[in-house]
Amino acid sequence: MDFFEAQDRAKRNTGKLIFLYLLAVIGIIISVYLVSLFIFATQVEGAVSIWYPGWLITVAVIVMITILIGTVHRVSQLRKGGSAVAELLGGRKVEPSTTERLERRLMNIVEEMSIASGLPVPDVYILDNEENINAFAAGFGTNDAAVGVTRGCLEQLTRDELQGVIAHEFSHIFNGDMRLNIRLIGVLNGILIIHIMGMIVMRSALYSGAMRSNRSGKGNNALPMILFGVSLVVIGYIGMMFGRMIQSAISRQREYLADAAAVQYTRNPDGIAGALNKIASKSKGAEIKDAHAMEMSHLFFASSFHSALDALFASHPPIKDRIKAINPALQSDSTRRKVQEQFQKDHVSGAESSAAGRGVAGHAAITPEVILAAIGTLGGGQVSRAGQLLQEIPVSLREAAHEPLAAEALIYALMFSVEKDNIPEWFGENLGEEMLAEVKKYQAELLKGERKWFLPLAELTLPALRHMSKKQYHTFRDTLEKAALEKGTDSLFEFALEKMVIHQLEPAFSKNKKPNIRHHNLKSLGKELTVLLSALAHASDKETEKAWQAALDPIAKVKPDGMQLLPKENCSLKELDKALDELSASANPVKKYIISSVIYCVTADQKVSIEEAEMVRAISEVMDVPIPLGVMG
Repeated sequence: MDFFEAQDRAKRNTGKLIFLYLLAVIGIIISVYLVSLFIFATQVEGAVSIWYPGWLITVAVIVMITILIGTVHRVSQLRKGGSAVAELLGGRKVEPSTTERLERRLMNIVEEMSIASGLPVPDVYILDNEENINAFAAGFGTNDAAVGVTRGCLEQLTRDELQGVIAHEFSHIFNGDMRLNIRLIGVLNGILIIHIMGMIVMRSALYSGAMRSNRSGKGNNALPMILFGVSLVVIGYIGMMFGRMIQSAISRQREYLADAAAVQYTRNPDGIAGALNKIASKSKGAEIKDAHAMEMSHLFFASSFHSALDALFASHPPIKDRIKAINPALQSDSTRRKVQEQFQKDHVSGAESSAAGRGVAGHAAITPEVILAAIGTLGGGQVSRAGQLLQEIPVSLREAAHEPLAAEALIYALMFSVEKDNIPEWFGENLGEEMLAEVKKYQAELLKGERKWFLPLAELTLPALRHMSKKQYHTFRDTLEKAALEKGTDSLFEFALEKMVIHQLEPAFSKNKKPNIRHHNLKSLGKELTVLLSALAHASDKETEKAWQAALDPIAKVKPDGMQLLPKENCSLKELDKALDELSASANPVKKYIISSVIYCVTADQKVSIEEAEMVRAISEVMDVPIPLGVMG
C-alpha cells in the first residue's frame, strides 16, 4: 500500500464510521422510546400498547437533534486542529526554544522525524498532569498537526523508546488517520451526550423533589423524573458500548500498522517494544486521568481508558500481542519465522529496500520509480541523516529558528541568501532597521554555510512562526510574496520557500484548514498542469523539451487534451502560484498523477540539482505529499 492508497483507506473508513454511527443512533432511539413507554405504563392503569408511531417519531427527532448538537459542538471546539485537541486534554505547548533537558530531547526527536520524513514540524504538547506513559497525534491534516506526550512518557522512557513512540504517531500522520480521529471524537460526544443529560435530569429531579418535599412535608413526587434520568444514564452506557465498538472497529488494526511503521522508521524494534513493555509492567501504565479519556481513547498510543467492555471492544490490541508482533524474539521459533516473513511482506517498503541497495543519495540511483515509491515512507537511515544534518547547522541558526522574531528574520535571510542578493531598500523602510540588522546577521552566517541547510532551517521555524499575531503574519506573508515576485522565474527557490512556508502557516491564521476537493480527474486541470510542468521544464535549461516530454509520459492516458509547452514568459510566478493553489485542491489519485509528472520532469536528465530538489519538496508540501529526506539526491 503506497502513501496515496493509505490516505484513501483512511477516507474509506469514514463510511464505516457513518454506518456504526447510524447504528448507535437507532439503538439509542429505540432504547429511549421503550424506556419512556415503560415509565408511562407505571403511571397509568390498564394495558399500554408498545406501538405509538407518533411518539416514536417525536423521540427519534429529539434524540437525533440532541446527538447532532453534541457532535457539532465538539467538532466546532476542535476546528483549530491538533492544538485544540491537545488543549482540551490539558496539554501545555512546548516552546520550540525550550532548554529544559527532557523537553529539548523531545523537540529534537520530533524535529529529526519531521526533517527526515518531509512532514512539517508539528506543535508539541506535554500533558503535565498525566503520570502514566502515553502519547497522541491529532489534527485535520499535516499542516495543523500536533503531537502530545504525557509527563510519564517524557520522564520514564529512554531516548530510543521515546523515538519509537513518536515514530508510531508520525505513522498516523502519514496514513491520514488524524482527520478521521477528530470526526470520531465528535461522533462519540454526540452519542455520550444522552448519558450526560441523564445525569443532569436525575440530579435536578432529586434536588427539586427534595426541596418540594421539605416545603410541603409530603412525599417526593419527582420519582418519574428520577426514573427517566436513571434510564438516560443507562441508555448512555448503551451509547458508550456503541462508542467503544466504533473505536474498536476503526482503531485496532491501525495500531498494528503504526507499530510496524515505527520499527521501519527507526530500524530499532527494541525502542517501541521497550515503551510497550513499560506500559505492560504497570496496572495503569497508559491510563489518562482527564475526563475526556474515553472519547479520545482511539487517539492515544495505548488505551487511555478501561471498562468492562474492553474484552469485546477495546480501542487498542492487547499490549502483549503488540509486543510479540514487534519483537518475534518473544515467540517460538516457528511463530517468529512466520511473523518475520509477514512483517517483511506487509510493512517494509520496497522503495526503501531498493533505495538502500542502490544508494538513493547518489545520482546514479535517482529514478522516478524509486522516488515515487519512497513517498510516505521513512527509514532509520533518513532519521539518522536528519539528526546529523541538524547537528551540522550552527547553534546560532538553530536557536534563531526557535524564537518567533528571530525565526521571521531567518526566513527573510534565506530569501536573500541563495543568489547572494543585496537586501532591497524597501525592506528596511517597511520593516525597520532592527529587523534589517537581524536579517543581515543571519544572511552572513548562511552565506558561509551550505545550501542543504536552507529548507530544513525553514521547516524548523514553523512552530515558532505560529506564535505571530495575525497582523504580524499578514505583514510577514506580504513581505515574502513581494520578495519572491521580484526575483521572477530566474530563481525558483524564493518562490518555493515562500509557497512552502505560507502553506504551512496559513491554517494557523485562517478558518480554512484544508482546500475543498474540487478535482477528481486531470481533465479539469489542463491550464494549471501546463503552467507547472512548463515552469519546471524551463528550469532544466538546455533539456527543456526532453523534460517536458518526460513529464507527459506517466499521464499519457489521462492528461488533458491540448497540453503544449508554454514559453517561459507565460509561466510567471503569479500564474505558477495560482496553478499550485488549484492543483492542491485535488483528490489523492489526481495528486499521485501530478507528483509523478513533476518527478519524471525533473529527473529527465537523470540528475536532480539542489534547486530542482527544493522546488519538488516545496510542491510536494503544498500538496501535502511528504517526500523523505535524501530521496531526491
